[in-house]
Amino acid sequence: MRHSMLASACLLASALVGCQQRPPANDQLDAVLWSQTSIEHELIYRQVFADATRQLDVALAHPDWDALPLPPRKLAGLPPAVIVDIDETLLDNIPLNARDIRHNQTYSYDRWNLWVEQAKAQALPGAVAFLQAARQRGVKVYYLTNREHSQVQATVDNLRLRGFPVEGSEQVLAAGTPVGHCEQAGYGKNCRRQWVASQARVLLLAGDSIGDFVQAEHNTLDAQRRAVEPYLGWLGQRWFLLPNPTYGNWYSAPYGDQEDLPMERKRQLKQQALQLQQ
Repeated sequence: MRHSMLASACLLASALVGCQQRPPANDQLDAVLWSQTSIEHELIYRQVFADATRQLDVALAHPDWDALPLPPRKLAGLPPAVIVDIDETLLDNIPLNARDIRHNQTYSYDRWNLWVEQAKAQALPGAVAFLQAARQRGVKVYYLTNREHSQVQATVDNLRLRGFPVEGSEQVLAAGTPVGHCEQAGYGKNCRRQWVASQARVLLLAGDSIGDFVQAEHNTLDAQRRAVEPYLGWLGQRWFLLPNPTYGNWYSAPYGDQEDLPMERKRQLKQQALQLQQ
């Protein structure tokens, strides 16, 4: 009888847990929650863009000021410009990640492409004011994005809807753009940055990924550190980096960018990448 009662109690407890419909584990939950609900996220964006706005006048006052990691070049006669990333720098796409978490879905390029075409992304705090301030000073804005070249018009529409200064679609340099013969450069932004360098004196760069500033040889922390080492003094002066805890090269580096691996194997490799002691 006692064993029967225990068995019945266990079955009841199991049923109650099942009725509660415990949410499945999702590796992005806390990152998305922080991005959407923390005051710190909002204030970091406002702080970074306020600092970048103040630096515009400093950069304009120095005719030899250059924010590109290139050998010294002739800047005389080149008009001033800034280069900015779009996703998670200017436009907030995290609602798409939030939707995937709610519906227990993995990332889908089809859903991403639909999101881009709908031009629903909202502006991140401080971003519009920064670029409007740049435009008021006669500084041209180049938007370097790893959205596809076929999505340029939808991206222009989204930026304009949120108040960003976009005079023409040629300002949006997407992956695979024919500008500067960059069709074969893939998602690396070096080729596009070099083309902008031929057109303008670049005052500032802003983005949420190291690839928005310089291209490392490999997707490893050591390679990235080597790539940025010569330019550490530019942080907060010529380079303005924003946080993205939701996705990026860092996310896929522990499993070698092998997106076809099972989720459990990816999670295992990410666990192994954690550092318990220096």
